[in-house]
Amino acid sequence: MKNWVKVLLGSAIVFLGILVFILMLKNGRKPQQEEVNKPRRVSTRLVVPGNLPFVIEATGSLMAKRKIELYSEVQGVLIATAKEFKAGNEFYKNQTILQVNSAEFEAQLLASRSSFLNKIASMLPDMEVEFAQSSQNWQSYLQEFKVYSSLGNLPKPMSESERLFLTGRGIYENFYTVKNQEERLSKYTLKAPFNGVVTESLVNEGTLVRSGQKLGEFIDTTLFEIKLEVPAQYGNYIEVGKEVTLRTLDNGQEHQGKISRVNAKIDLDTQTMTVVVEISGKTLKEGQFLKGIIFGETIENVVKINNNLLVENNQVYVVKDSMLQLQPVTPINYLGDSVVVRGLKSNTLLIDKVLANAYPGMKVVF
Repeated sequence: MKNWVKVLLGSAIVFLGILVFILMLKNGRKPQQEEVNKPRRVSTRLVVPGNLPFVIEATGSLMAKRKIELYSEVQGVLIATAKEFKAGNEFYKNQTILQVNSAEFEAQLLASRSSFLNKIASMLPDMEVEFAQSSQNWQSYLQEFKVYSSLGNLPKPMSESERLFLTGRGIYENFYTVKNQEERLSKYTLKAPFNGVVTESLVNEGTLVRSGQKLGEFIDTTLFEIKLEVPAQYGNYIEVGKEVTLRTLDNGQEHQGKISRVNAKIDLDTQTMTVVVEISGKTLKEGQFLKGIIFGETIENVVKINNNLLVENNQVYVVKDSMLQLQPVTPINYLGDSVVVRGLKSNTLLIDKVLANAYPGMKVVF
């Protein structure tokens, strides 16, 4: 009797356990099935195809069109000028930027001019005898000769014999020696070739500079260039002189530029071509990033959507009879996070926000 009771109680416990498990399983499945069958709420937009311009976008950094690196062609100590050679300082055209002490070389030049003057003076008596007609020209040249001024042009010989006479006396040799020294003296003073600003300064007053040493950098801040890398297949929209809209990346300020030149070589790795745009503006700075926008021909019957709405790059989800369907489209023009596509009919309900775990046939509400 005792064993029979134990068996009966055990069987009852097992039965109750199975019953509870079945009820729990049934109750657990029901909400899931209801959740699966419940329509998902989606965000849609009504498609209205229209006409949009074909747009090419590319980003690049500004470079000064006129930029020079300053190097010393002579050796000496830098001396003070009217304005310090420091980054950010402006200089006008022909204003002295840097000055190297040239006192020693100027003394050598004065000695060379004096020597040349003596050559002419010692040659004149013989010239009066052999070339009387030309001697008067040389006499005038000698009277106008100034040791502290640059040499003027020599009188032209009237005959081949006179030219050989002057050559034999070393007149031409001495003349060009002095002219060479005068040209070298000019290199002790660096003048601004245009209105601009110092962007790099590598020397200070009192510095001993050597020939070939870099001194700094000087740019024109009124005219810039920007290089844009454009896909080669868009080359038919690119032509010299075409206007380009350039937009700053921080505040969206717009500037207008023009294509100044196009590189005929296509990059082998990226299959892009370099387009150089010329632009001017007082607020622009070298090194600043800008987005270039080049407008092409008008594209008809297209719609602009977000890139992330594309499925496998050529389909989008639309709503038909309260269910999702995949609609084939043809991407025409990529614009940053957007893409212009063709293939969507008017009044189509387009899913305009990405829907997680979406699939064709899913029931939706909107």
